[in-house]
Amino acid sequence: MRALLSGLRESLKQKQTAFKWSPILQLCQWVVEQPREIPNRQVSKFDADPDWGWTRKAIADLLSAGFEGGEGTIPFDLRDKVWSILKPLTDDPDPTPEYEEKYGGTNMDPATLSINTTRGEAMHAVIRYALWIRRHLEKGESAPERLQRGFEDMPEVREVLDAHLDVRNEPSLAIWAVYGQWFPWLVLLDPEWARNNAARIFPLDEQQQAFFDAAWTTYVTFCRPYDNVFDVIREQYRHAVGRIGSRRADTRGIADPDENLAEHFMELYWRGTLGLDDPLLDALWKNAPDDLRAHALDFVGRSLHNTSDPIPIDVLERLKTLWDRRLAEAKKAPTAHQQEVAAFGWWFVSGKFDPAWAIKHLGEALSIAGKVEPDYIVVEKLAEIAKQHPPEAVQCLKMIVEGDQKGWGIHTWREHARAILAVALKDSSARSQAESLIQYLGRRGHLDFRDLLQ
Repeated sequence: MRALLSGLRESLKQKQTAFKWSPILQLCQWVVEQPREIPNRQVSKFDADPDWGWTRKAIADLLSAGFEGGEGTIPFDLRDKVWSILKPLTDDPDPTPEYEEKYGGTNMDPATLSINTTRGEAMHAVIRYALWIRRHLEKGESAPERLQRGFEDMPEVREVLDAHLDVRNEPSLAIWAVYGQWFPWLVLLDPEWARNNAARIFPLDEQQQAFFDAAWTTYVTFCRPYDNVFDVIREQYRHAVGRIGSRRADTRGIADPDENLAEHFMELYWRGTLGLDDPLLDALWKNAPDDLRAHALDFVGRSLHNTSDPIPIDVLERLKTLWDRRLAEAKKAPTAHQQEVAAFGWWFVSGKFDPAWAIKHLGEALSIAGKVEPDYIVVEKLAEIAKQHPPEAVQCLKMIVEGDQKGWGIHTWREHARAILAVALKDSSARSQAESLIQYLGRRGHLDFRDLLQ
């Protein structure tokens, strides 16, 4: 039975075929009505079903696939039938506290646990069910008014969501991860409900810190920082930035929540949602160690580099102001900011800034950090603009070469270094620097540059 239902789900996901849902739902209803435990059942194979529990999870998976749009979606007139199957699955005992203690914690993060347990997958399906209803309402009459009513038009969803937000009834961190992963969509479905329950989903009470971590880590990992969502949980962002570094080193998770938090703040900043002097942004720079601050600036640079569309001028100016602020801090304590300023390499190679500004600040970053990342692309970019800025280009190349203490990096950007030196040798203001650098390279054993002097 489980194999059949899993096969139907895979068929839907691969868009291989559509099928009539009524008999399938009738079959699922029959499965759900069976006693979960099978008396005296013994299995010898690892993948053999010990009871109906795994089949119940397969039903939740199948329903989730059926709630997606497309040819195979469940017909809306089967809504009551669907809910009569899904609701019991949200009360499934899997995961038990004993199961979660054994397989969670350092073994599996709550988000991963949620998709590997029956109740967890059923709660995911509940959100998808609500979105399935919303898509139907969007196509009907009086759509704006009905959508504004939120969970009033789907009280069964609200009842389940409320019931599982009580830690006395729901001890599973995996379920809290579900709320965190889908929080932006909960805001979409019913903004008032989301605002009223944000403190329950992301509790700030120290005694419930594990529940906050489960929901928050999943949220910042799976979700981008939408402005309307940020407005609802700004206090939770404040709480999270105050706890930077508190994540246990032995916890195996889907991602580093501090790094994802830094990425959220960078997006909110470049969109203008957070100002340069916002207390949240100040707290990030104050609480974050050098490597986390580096991750934040590295994320900005990579995002610029990976964006093919032109960047609005106001965004670029905002980012330049941010860099000026961070550079000024680095100059006060250079050794405490080396990784941070080295991240400017991605800003430079993005090509989104004026070359004169970019190469000037690349030189300042190198003077503090002694290196930038990724050096091989930085040297390639330097070769592109060397004709317009030969003295600055050869000076930056000199600092990159000197920072390559082991001498391995130069093998990855040798040809671009030759191009920079060749241009500099033809420029009266840069020739002396270029000759000196070639001599330095020769003393380090890189003799293949000496022909440039002939």
